[in-house]
Amino acid sequence: MGEFAFKGSLLPESYRVRKKEEEDANFYNGVAQCVLHFSNGKYKVISNSDANNLLAVNVVSYSKVELDLVELVLKHYKNSTSIDDLAIRCGYKSTKTFTRHFKQKFNTTPKQWLLQVKQNELVHYLENTDLPLKKLVSILGFSNITHLRDFCEKKLGMPPEKIRKP
Repeated sequence: MGEFAFKGSLLPESYRVRKKEEEDANFYNGVAQCVLHFSNGKYKVISNSDANNLLAVNVVSYSKVELDLVELVLKHYKNSTSIDDLAIRCGYKSTKTFTRHFKQKFNTTPKQWLLQVKQNELVHYLENTDLPLKKLVSILGFSNITHLRDFCEKKLGMPPEKIRKP
């Protein structure tokens, strides 16, 4: 994806943003229905019944050895209000211990990883949707539109409107 591509192993491969024309077998956009079959024999059907809503499926593959911490981080990072909160949600009483284990799995700190994920998601929304900036502020947890604009300028080197244009 050019200037917005992530380097190294900062994020799992499937979390790297792809432009529409670069989609591959890990990321599916515009999905109407998805059936998930779990190892315990259960399944869940996820449907996109409202044509106005975006349904995307991002398939992440990782080894069972990494499953515990990686799965917990991916499950809880969106609802966490801080690194301390994420550590607790992942079952760690000590943020320092959580950070040490996190660094071993993700090769970066939780704070840097969260910033990269937020950047990745922001670029994805800007390039692949027409959602208003106010909605992106809400979805991504920015405090206001000014904060989102400042984030774009600082992390991506341009305002959101310029990223959004083809």
